[in-house]
This record gives sequence, structure tokens and C-alpha cells, in this order.
Amino acid sequence: MKRVRRFRQHAKLARLHRQIEVARDPTRPRRIRTRASRYAASLAEALGLLQRPERCEWCRRRQRLERHHWDHHQPLEVIYLCRDCHQLADGPDFQLPHAG
Repeated sequence: MKRVRRFRQHAKLARLHRQIEVARDPTRPRRIRTRASRYAASLAEALGLLQRPERCEWCRRRQRLERHHWDHHQPLEVIYLCRDCHQLADGPDFQLPHAG
């Protein structure tokens, strides 16, 4: 059983690397890169590389959380938001606060 589990982990890790390559490839269509970055974040969470917090990172409510990518070229840089905050972040008039 240990060998099978280890094989599955290696297979997931290989899929993660492939999806990261697809997400960073500028020659591919945007929808393909977006889908690859979402799948890569999901795989990273399953492998334990990303930890899902218990609360929304903006409003701190305990609700079902969704992953949000600011930049799909960085598939493992995600924040976890509740549905309301995620809709705000995806909205047309939302702008990131400037640092500094």
C-alpha cells in the first residue's frame, strides 16, 4: 500500500509541474492558462503545498472559501476569500491598493 500511495503522490506532483508550465506559457490561449492555474492550485492544496485557512482573508468570516488568483501566471499565489469578497475582488471597478 505504501508504494501505491507514493506512486500517486509522484503522479500528482508531475501533473502539478505540467500545469504550472501550461499556466506560464504565453503562447497558449488565456482560457487554457487560467484553467491550468486553477488546477495547479487545487493539486498543490491536495499535496499539502498550500494550506486552506479557516477564515476569509479579507473579512475574517467563517464561510466556504474560494481560491482567488490575482495573476494566473503565478498559479500557486492564491488568496482564500468567501464568496462575497471574491465577487468584490473580481468586480470591474476593484483596484489593488498601492503599496508604499
